[in-house]
Amino acid sequence: MGRFSNLEFDGRQPPREEHGAGSAFHDEHHYLRLADQEYRRAQFDRALRLYSRSLEYNANLHAAWVGQVQMLVELGEFKEAMLWADKALELHRDNADILSAKVLACARSGERQKAIEFSDAAIAQRGATPFVWLARGEALMSARQANDEYCLDKAAAESKQDWFMQLRIARVFYSYRQFARAMTWIQRATQQEPGAPFVLHVLGDCRLALGFASSARSSYRQALAADPEFVPSRAALASLEAGGILNWLRHTVIGVFRRR
Repeated sequence: MGRFSNLEFDGRQPPREEHGAGSAFHDEHHYLRLADQEYRRAQFDRALRLYSRSLEYNANLHAAWVGQVQMLVELGEFKEAMLWADKALELHRDNADILSAKVLACARSGERQKAIEFSDAAIAQRGATPFVWLARGEALMSARQANDEYCLDKAAAESKQDWFMQLRIARVFYSYRQFARAMTWIQRATQQEPGAPFVLHVLGDCRLALGFASSARSSYRQALAADPEFVPSRAALASLEAGGILNWLRHTVIGVFRRR
């Protein structure tokens, strides 16, 4: 299974870690926090491994299942995302966030009706989270149904306008080629976290999609100044320099259609 071999676990307790005097105790919540941090840095492979590690400690940790499926979606591994969403639902069939993770996998796989059905099931659960509304918005957008923007606004409001939720909303709009709306949302995130590499990178993507190549280069360079190891911006700059804006846009549009 390649990168997915590390996801296999049989429910047994993970090997006990030795802790010397003054050493930190590592449990499922420790790895979950690290995974969330890597996600916010667009380090999807690292986050995937850490969510999996968290599940090795506690297979009942809903957030780790959700994170694992989301990382597979981010990596474009939609078949694997569907598989692991189903595994999670075998254990937690009525969890709204896990249902919503399946929504994203279905929407990105082009199974629009299934995405709506799983979103209906998630919304029916008590206490919809920001992620449930985010997934609902994407399901409606992928199916070209009304109220998608209402749901995404709801996701932002329920998250108390968290910058990362604003970034995620921007990326939903971007994925469906609604670049002006994507720009609106990433600008909101930029106001809160102006130095975050992921924010700067998405800002660059939106600027480039709207035809502002020079501004896009500036955003990518700012992202790399903040984090010299930020691979997405390094790749974007290399593509711009190698093939120019038209080739980069062609590559981007082809990628969007493949996801749809």
